[in-house]
Amino acid sequence: MTLGQAIAAAAVGGSGGLDTVVAHAGTTHAGTPHWLLGAVTILGIAAGAGGLQVLRDGTRSDRFGAGVLSVGAVLVIAGTIGLVEIQIAPEATPDWTRLFPVVNAASAIVVALGSLVVVRWKWPERPRYVGLGLLLSAWIAYPTLLPQEGLTNPLGYLLAAAVPAAVIYVFHRDAGAAFPQVLTARVPALTAVVTFALFGVFYLFSAGTLSVNPDLTADMVGQGFVTPYRVASPLVYWPALEFYFPSIPLSGYVSLGSLLLVGILGGLVASNAALAARQLTTGGSVDSPRAVIGTITTAGATACGCCAPAVYGAAGAVFGAAATPVYWAFMDPSSPVGGLFFAASVLILTGSAVRASHDPACAVPRDLDASGAVEQAA
Repeated sequence: MTLGQAIAAAAVGGSGGLDTVVAHAGTTHAGTPHWLLGAVTILGIAAGAGGLQVLRDGTRSDRFGAGVLSVGAVLVIAGTIGLVEIQIAPEATPDWTRLFPVVNAASAIVVALGSLVVVRWKWPERPRYVGLGLLLSAWIAYPTLLPQEGLTNPLGYLLAAAVPAAVIYVFHRDAGAAFPQVLTARVPALTAVVTFALFGVFYLFSAGTLSVNPDLTADMVGQGFVTPYRVASPLVYWPALEFYFPSIPLSGYVSLGSLLLVGILGGLVASNAALAARQLTTGGSVDSPRAVIGTITTAGATACGCCAPAVYGAAGAVFGAAATPVYWAFMDPSSPVGGLFFAASVLILTGSAVRASHDPACAVPRDLDASGAVEQAA
């Protein structure tokens, strides 16, 4: 539905009920109670918060804090993968969703104007920040401004390529040589690789791209397949491969669009993690070498908001059919929620990485040992 159609529909008015069916109506998933999956996720969040507090306080070794934080991340990923399989399938589209395009367009205008005002106020010498903000506002508004949601419009592909290009340009201009130097040290580089891999797995499962609990039909039972496919996300149609491997079991698809999103968000999260690892290996050479970790945690949670089925699955496990509005808020392509979460993730993570790259704790001297720490003079 385009913006014009939405305004016309809203003028006609009308109200309708929410007819829903529960696709996964039981209280267990693969033999595991839903409350246990939720408890694992909450325990992971608590462990992550505890590890973060240890790193901030410095009362124990950084390795202990990093270990607790890592365990928390693994628990959150495991619990979320279980919860994302719990889905409530709405049967009919509620009438209030016709207002989404209007809200979407308004949200895009706010993001665009906000970018202009904030950059003019704080960084008037960096107009590239305005460019990034305008591209992200266009990303938000795109599905509502073009006919048929712009699924086949070449502008969608151009926009999908322009956003990561703008992020790379900002890194190149504002992080300079500082960030590539951080990756020359072993610990930050290894941290970046591991973080990217974990985020990729988490994103693909929580976004519903992969599933270990596929919905099988009578024709699919015992039959594996790999077949070409098309996926309408993000923004436009992307070529994909749909697959099902019954021996694992694993089903899902891999598309160029999903790889693009993993590359953008995973790359930004991994970059921040590498910078945080570099700060930690300096042993507190500045007043607050761990400050970036709080930003990573906040921005990581924001990035997870892009994984709509994860949010919806968790809400469905707790509230049942009452969580149906969450489905439409996150899953409807004309809803601004997913685009706003994506834009916030890109802005926060990019800003955090640029700031951290100029922290004295991230400076890499010429003489390093194998771990990336400064060698001591004899």
